[in-house]
Amino acid sequence: MMWFALLLLSQSSGDTLRWYDTTATGYDHIGLINGGYLHWAIILPIDSTYDGRTVHSGRVHIWEAMDWAGLMRLCRGNISYPISILDSGAFHSTGYGFYEVFFGDSVVLHEGDIIWLWCTQRHNAGEYPATTDAGPCSPSYYGSLISLDGVNWETICGYTFDRRWVMELILTPSDVEEGPAKPEGKLALLPAPGGFWITGYEGPTEIYDPAGRLVLAKEIKGKTLISPMRPGVYFVVAREEKARVTVR
Repeated sequence: MMWFALLLLSQSSGDTLRWYDTTATGYDHIGLINGGYLHWAIILPIDSTYDGRTVHSGRVHIWEAMDWAGLMRLCRGNISYPISILDSGAFHSTGYGFYEVFFGDSVVLHEGDIIWLWCTQRHNAGEYPATTDAGPCSPSYYGSLISLDGVNWETICGYTFDRRWVMELILTPSDVEEGPAKPEGKLALLPAPGGFWITGYEGPTEIYDPAGRLVLAKEIKGKTLISPMRPGVYFVVAREEKARVTVR
C-alpha cells in the first residue's frame, strides 16, 4: 500500500511526473561547502497508466548561474541505484529557473520500470546548483536521492530536513496523432528541415510544446513554413483542430 501511495503522489500531475511541491522553492547546503560535484536524482515508478508512453524531456530547477554545464541522465534502475542510461544531455544554467533536456520522444516506458532522472553538476564553494522545495520529504527511498560520488546514493530525507528536489519528467502527450488533425479537418503538417509546413488551413494558429507552453501564435494564410524550430515535438491548435509534428 505504501508503494501504491507513493506512486500516486509522484504521478499526480498527468503528463508531468514529479515529486516536488510547486508552491515553494529554496536551496540547501548539502555537500556544497567546499565545491566539487553534486549528484541528485528523483525516482519514478511506472505503473500501467504510463505503460507504452514515451519521454519527451526532463527539467530541473537551478538556483543560480553556474560556471560549469550540468549533465542530465535518464536511466532505468532499482530503488538503490541507476542500472542503465537510456538517454542524456547537457544543460547550461545562466540563472535562477528551469532547464530542460530533450530526449527525442523515443524512450518508451514500461509497467514495472523504475525510472531515474539524474543530474550532475560541478560547483565552486558557495554555489548552489540544485533547488529544493518546501517539503514534506518523500518517505523511504522513493522520490529524491543524493550522492556525492555518483555511486553511493541515499534518500534526501536522511539529511534531517524536509525537502525534495525540484525536477520533473515530461511525457509526450498522447491525445493527438502526428499528421492531419482529423479525417474531416483540412489542417496538415508536413516536416521540413528545421521546422514544418502548415497547409490546408487558413486562420489563427497556436503552437505549443509538450509542457503546454505557447511557442508561437501566427495567422496562417495558405501554405506556411514554420521555421526555425528547435528539435522536438510540437502541437498545433487551429480552431477546433489539433495535430502533432516532430521537428528533427
